[in-house]
Amino acid sequence: MLLETNKKPVKSKNLKVIDQLGTLYATFDGSSIWKIDKVAFGILRLCDGKKSFDEIVGEVSKRALVSEKDLAPVLKEILSDLERMRFIEWV
Repeated sequence: MLLETNKKPVKSKNLKVIDQLGTLYATFDGSSIWKIDKVAFGILRLCDGKKSFDEIVGEVSKRALVSEKDLAPVLKEILSDLERMRFIEWV
């Protein structure tokens, strides 16, 4: 995963998230569908191409009342998974 200071994560343009009775699903074209949890969805929503990794860590840290030091490795793993699934890219 790219965690360069000049790169910021952004949700893939053609990714759609569907809320089906409280269960979240992600799809690009409807042919493949992935179930995603609410934590990953919350992080995905922060990937707007404007916030850096550190800014996202800070925001999630405040919301979850978890130290940035403890949160950063977990968030790095989640973003890595989102990137692997092509749900985000780095700009």
